[in-house]
Order: sequence, then C-alpha cells, then structure tokens
Amino acid sequence: MTLNPAQLPVPTKCVTPHFVLRRQQLTDNPVDYDAVMASREELRIWSDSAWPEDTFTLEENVEDLAMHIGEHDRDEAYGFSIFSADEAEFLGSLYVNRVAPFIDHYRADPQTVEQLNQVDARVEYWLRRGVDHAFEVAFLAAIRAWMSQAWWFSRVAFGSRRGMHEQRGRYEAAGLTELAQLVAKEGERRFLFHT
Repeated sequence: MTLNPAQLPVPTKCVTPHFVLRRQQLTDNPVDYDAVMASREELRIWSDSAWPEDTFTLEENVEDLAMHIGEHDRDEAYGFSIFSADEAEFLGSLYVNRVAPFIDHYRADPQTVEQLNQVDARVEYWLRRGVDHAFEVAFLAAIRAWMSQAWWFSRVAFGSRRGMHEQRGRYEAAGLTELAQLVAKEGERRFLFHT
C-alpha cells in the first residue's frame, strides 16, 4: 500500500530558524548512528523494545537507513533526518507512516478501528539525548504546520508508546488529545495516537 496514491510531489525538506529536516540519506549514517547510540535508553522507550542493543553496529544502522530510504522511494513511508539550523548537529529522526498495517499487531475494538481509519498518516519522531524541552516545543509546532501546509493528508496523528510520558505531556501542551490507545496482541506493548 502507498501513502501517496495520487503520486503527488513528496516534500523533501522543512527549514525553520530552529532546525532543518530533510529526507534521510545513507551519508547520514555516521551521525545518525552516533545519535542512536548516545540516546539508546530513550530509544528503547521510543521503540518499546530492546532496540538499539548495546551491541548495535554502524553496519546495522546503515541497513536500517537503507530500509527506510527504500520505503520512502516506494511511497510506503517517509523518513527524515533532523539537524540543527546550521546543519552541524544531527538531532534525531522523523517518520511518516500508514496507520492501517500498524493496527494488525494490536488489539482494537471496532469503534477504535473506525476512528483510526479516518487518519491518513501517523507521525513519530525521536530526538537525541540532551535536546531541550524548548526545542521540542518549537519542533512540534513547526512539524504540525508543515504537515498541514506541505502535505496532502487531511488528518494526521502523532504517535507515542507506553513509556513516553514526557512526550505525551508535550503533545497535550500543544493541544493534541489522545484519539486511541492500542494494546499489543502479545505482551504489554501499547501505542497511542494523538490528534
């Protein structure tokens, strides 16, 4: 399935006074990997898994990047690298994904499924350890504006997982409300959608 059935031009960049977000590239691998490993405890909460393991390698990271770039090329999902405004520091990653296949891995009642079927895409991002609260507030506001102005989606949901209490607090402060909470079919993993 595609996120872009009408084959519209896909935004490749978002430039603000606070950050530059651009399409992921394989050449990002060294700085991406450095941020991943420096933020691995936070990313385990973000992914609600053991990823990235302490033994995660630069080569495994480039494989992940190649996978995301391939999804981007096929319009299945879109991956972006986040840099400081001067592009000197790698700050994290942002992903735009479909909602429907995600639901298959979680328990959801018919009403929740119907609500989520009204969402065109889900947005998730992670920011490296040390990025401050004020930056994330400005980042979230800019991304919400970018999604509504530069993209074709009529309704976007921002995602979070069970341990991401601080990010959910920032969502609420930005005016987002919880639309749905899914529980994994196996285990206690949870995923929340905010609109």
